[in-house]
Amino acid sequence: MHTPTLRMIFMTWHFNLAQAKTRLLTLTLILFGVLISGLASTPVLASEEKKDNGEASKESYVKVPSFAVTMYHRGRPKGNMTIQMLVKLVDSERRATAVKYMPRLSSAYVIEASRLSHDYFDVTQPVNVAMLGDAFQLVTNKVLGHTHARVLISDVIVNKR
Repeated sequence: MHTPTLRMIFMTWHFNLAQAKTRLLTLTLILFGVLISGLASTPVLASEEKKDNGEASKESYVKVPSFAVTMYHRGRPKGNMTIQMLVKLVDSERRATAVKYMPRLSSAYVIEASRLSHDYFDVTQPVNVAMLGDAFQLVTNKVLGHTHARVLISDVIVNKR
């Protein structure tokens, strides 16, 4: 039978301690990331007061959850496109409606971006953000039923495979 030496016991204990420290650090970073992403995903990002002909109107911005769609080259999937965007609204009543319809809006955005990425965009070419914004604006007007919302695209990231 093999008897463990003091050095072997120390090395095993030291390895387990280092492994425990690594796991604790990883868990702390994950929890911190979840906390930060939870704070960043609040529906209303900002509100500002504007005076227009003596009346005060409240503009607010609603964050749309970021989404990714597949990009194609010659009909074959060759990458993905991640889109981050906001919807600017003119008053709190319309903001409440937009927050209520956000799952429908998000779904419509994904469908429209998928259609454009398959039919018009190519992973080897720059994305036509103006076309994407116009398509998203039409979808927003249709889902919300009014033209008082404005789509603001903040990021379009294309990853090639």
